[in-house]
Amino acid sequence: MSTTRAGWAQFDSTPPLGLPMGGRGPRFSSGNEVLDSLAAQAVVLEDRKGYRTIWISIDMIGMTWQMTSRLRMELSAMTGIPFAAIVVNFSHTHSGPMSGFEGYATTVEKPTALIAYEEDLLTRTVKMVLEAVENLQSVTVQVCRGTSEIGINRRGRNPDGSMGMRPNPDGFMNRDLWILDLKAGNGRCVLFNYGCHPVMVYGFAWDSISADFPGVCRDKLVETLGANTQAQFIQGCAGNVRPCRLADFEGGSFRQSTSEDYIFTGGQLADDVLAAIDAGGEDLDLEINCVSGFAMAPRNMEIIPPLTHWEELSESGDELEHNLGVYWVERLRSGILPVQFLPWAIGLIRLTERHTIAWLANEVVAEWLPLLRNWLNDPNLTAWGYCQDGRNYMPTDELIPEGGYEVDRANTYTKAGPGPFKVGINKAAEKTFRALAERI
Repeated sequence: MSTTRAGWAQFDSTPPLGLPMGGRGPRFSSGNEVLDSLAAQAVVLEDRKGYRTIWISIDMIGMTWQMTSRLRMELSAMTGIPFAAIVVNFSHTHSGPMSGFEGYATTVEKPTALIAYEEDLLTRTVKMVLEAVENLQSVTVQVCRGTSEIGINRRGRNPDGSMGMRPNPDGFMNRDLWILDLKAGNGRCVLFNYGCHPVMVYGFAWDSISADFPGVCRDKLVETLGANTQAQFIQGCAGNVRPCRLADFEGGSFRQSTSEDYIFTGGQLADDVLAAIDAGGEDLDLEINCVSGFAMAPRNMEIIPPLTHWEELSESGDELEHNLGVYWVERLRSGILPVQFLPWAIGLIRLTERHTIAWLANEVVAEWLPLLRNWLNDPNLTAWGYCQDGRNYMPTDELIPEGGYEVDRANTYTKAGPGPFKVGINKAAEKTFRALAERI
């Protein structure tokens, strides 16, 4: 008989209409209709020794560390589950609420309606986790592995040699699909991890609220596996990965999406998950342990644009450029220097001696996974991105000299910028992960 227990729960987290939408930088376009509902989900795992871990998945662009650490601290106090064993993962849908507002480089006040939504969301998340704890029951645990081709590397050379956002079939792309299948007498929870940006819906419905292709995938899995199934998506290393469906290879660009595109992509991912489950996996008797820490990722202070650059932007009629310019002009004139290091939250979850998950905050590019597997000498290591904090692109040393959106432009959008990371981020990450591996 299994000695592993698990409990799960979920709720509809769709925001009210009129809130600013995430995934557009510090722009403030509102969500004016619901295309499909958003979800918040949680699973609690307990091994034979009674050690527990909580995995929370939320359909939104990503909150700040300050918000998620507050949530995790409250959950730890309510459940006795260690702070390091609580992971909040964001699907990173670009058609959800503008959560993480506090981290954007803007002087605009946070809307009171957004504050109210987030406070209610956090309260409901606590209740959801407590419900999952109450639902703990004996389960069988099986890990299944497969592949999916729904993503493609989005960093490609422009005709002028600069690095642009173009479909790059030769760029690194992690096709790994990881599934944890939990079966109980009266229900089932299927957790699946894959790394790809949910950026399809806002291409054809800019002001529509949607979970994008992960929501379509979840719905199809529930329809196929039964209504008593919770299908929970965990976003992976998607920082430089977009849906392949939108790739225009001849034109060297990503075409504008249609409603059929996100339905197709979500359905394709669901088929890949089901194929991996049908192929069978490995039964696990969990021996859980979790550790976490911070890698001090260095910023390059020598190539920050001068004050005149930001003054120019502040006069722009474009909302995005204006907000960036105003913020950085005020910041630089205040005498408060831009950050020199970004404390990057990372952690390890050991399910058994042979099955380990690395989680990383922020928008980690796909290239981090092979580095982690090499450093930790684990070719089967699974990696989750967008955990605890969903902002700040995290390029590897190898990508920094190339420049491009994930290296340069994106850093100006958050208060942790505006300078890009500098070479040395690999060393900082390796040092911290190796130390965590020794502790686990």
